[in-house]
Amino acid sequence: MPAKKLRVKLLLSFLLLTWFCFQEVLGLEFPWELKINIEEVGGDVPFMNYPVGLFVDHEKQTIWVSDWGNNRVLVFDRQGRFLRALNGLQGPVGLAKRGGKLFVVEQKGNQVKIFDAEKLALIGSLKPTSGSFREPRGIWIDEAGNIYVADTGNSRIIVFRSSGEEIASIGKEGMGDGEFYYPRGVVVDEEGLIWVVDTAHNCIQVLDRTGKFLFRFGQGGEGEGDFHHPRYIFVRGDFVFISDYRNHRIKIYDRKGSLLAIIGGKEGVGALEFSYPEGVWVDEEGFLWVADAGNSRIKAIDVAALLQPKKHLLSLAHRGEEEEFFALWQRLSPQERRDPEVAEMVFEFLQRRGDIEGMITQAEELFMSDEARRDHWKKMLGKLYYEKGNNLKQDGDLQHARELYAQSFKRGYLPALFTLVWTSFLLVGGSNLLLLFLALILLVLLVVFYRLKVHRRRW
Repeated sequence: MPAKKLRVKLLLSFLLLTWFCFQEVLGLEFPWELKINIEEVGGDVPFMNYPVGLFVDHEKQTIWVSDWGNNRVLVFDRQGRFLRALNGLQGPVGLAKRGGKLFVVEQKGNQVKIFDAEKLALIGSLKPTSGSFREPRGIWIDEAGNIYVADTGNSRIIVFRSSGEEIASIGKEGMGDGEFYYPRGVVVDEEGLIWVVDTAHNCIQVLDRTGKFLFRFGQGGEGEGDFHHPRYIFVRGDFVFISDYRNHRIKIYDRKGSLLAIIGGKEGVGALEFSYPEGVWVDEEGFLWVADAGNSRIKAIDVAALLQPKKHLLSLAHRGEEEEFFALWQRLSPQERRDPEVAEMVFEFLQRRGDIEGMITQAEELFMSDEARRDHWKKMLGKLYYEKGNNLKQDGDLQHARELYAQSFKRGYLPALFTLVWTSFLLVGGSNLLLLFLALILLVLLVVFYRLKVHRRRW
């Protein structure tokens, strides 16, 4: 093969691979939608300059952001309106809040400061007993109140009690399991598992509650399964959200480390594009909040279709968005599809379509799963079997029509009885027998008429 043609083929293959690797969504295509975009604070407060950490205060309905380049923490409402600021910090990155206390990780200050969350007044700090912090980044507070800090420069995770006492130091610099190099994000999930973003190793390591290594996933690169200096992580339910920093995207995994979807993948300023994303947070409303650091903005993306499919299906059903409804329904697990509320929504859409076959399938499923309304679905099946039987009868398929009429009658639909008898009569040659029967009746009537006439003459 000529060298020129070979180069052209290699170039085309590379372009195709690049296109494939940077699709917005992998495998499962969800209707991601940008809901909020916070770029300018407004008033006398200047633009954000490289926001890094963030969290959503569900109780107060506020968004807290570490404005790293301006050495401050900003507070917004859910609509993106600026509320207040905490100034005079030294490179704030990770943020956390619990029990009226605000924890701010200062990268440049090599410390974790504690503030009164209402007054924004300094009330203390966290101090490790095993050496000092070195460019710390991430922070997380578990259900028990224990505080996990990613001591990035020292390649370890330090654990403190809620009182501020250090109780554990997890990991060290190295290439082995449970060893890190420049970890940034750390999260403890509902089961007590510790998820660590091992940034320089381009992977995620998962540990048990004691710090024992369980498994890892990811490797360096630009492909779908790769990371390029990942930053932060958030676990919500069965889903794990990770900011893939230098690949300009957010990756979504299941709890086993299998990749489900990708948002972004090409550096840009578009609605679903990022530039060096850092902090991530998923709130209870189904919004993914991202510190889009390179673009100096905060983005909230609706991922409810992924996190809360049933709730999103209800919304689509109420809006009558049939195509979107069935696209999402197809992605549900068999168990989720059997949910009576979901199955009934599907039935209603099929009813609008006039899809008898689909309606029967759903009604049969609901008859088995919806115990509270079993009688209703029994009667509905009776009507549907009857209607389908009529259609088959019109097509001349009397045998299958009779079977459906029988099923209809068994479900308590009484009108099916006469039709069942009549169809059975027709199947045994009833049309010819009917003519003979009518002829006999006519003959009998003629004989009776003749005898009555003769009888009158005699009288």
